[in-house]
Amino acid sequence: MEAHIQTSNSYGAAALSRAIVLIVPGLFITFTPGHTGQFGLVALGVTGLVLAAVQGGLAWRVLGDHPARGFYFFQALVSLVIGALALGLNSYGIGLLLWAVVVWALLMGASEILAGLRLPKRDVLRRDWVTQGTLTVLFALVVLTQSADSVAVVGFFGAWAIVMGVYLVIAAITHHSMNKAMNEKVSL
Repeated sequence: MEAHIQTSNSYGAAALSRAIVLIVPGLFITFTPGHTGQFGLVALGVTGLVLAAVQGGLAWRVLGDHPARGFYFFQALVSLVIGALALGLNSYGIGLLLWAVVVWALLMGASEILAGLRLPKRDVLRRDWVTQGTLTVLFALVVLTQSADSVAVVGFFGAWAIVMGVYLVIAAITHHSMNKAMNEKVSL
């Protein structure tokens, strides 16, 4: 029972860390007027690299034997590769932006859905991961419909980042509250 209590707490910290990494660029994109392809690639690149560092660090140091560890490493690797490509090739514009966002979102979302489906049906994380993965895959599909509109693609990226960030904050608070309630039950 105690190992489960500790993993809930570590997941709450991980969710909150990811939330901050996503909300910051989401707000930056929202309040920046020039949504060009190059701006989108830089925003995606910086977000990807920071997310890779945070998720890799969380998987390495915080999550230990938590079920999220493997997919956090996978997502860190995907974010690192796409982030580096987006920053390194930021002058390529909307074509690369579309490709990078769609590939990144599909890989991130699919891995989260698969990680969630691998958990037992009664596990709270299952619902969270499947929901987060579904939102990310839907984001990729929406971006696919915006073939030449960098303003829309960058705007959708910012909107997705804010929605996911808020969802992750709620998940962190929920897991913290559940951890606290479980600790109170155990101490009785």
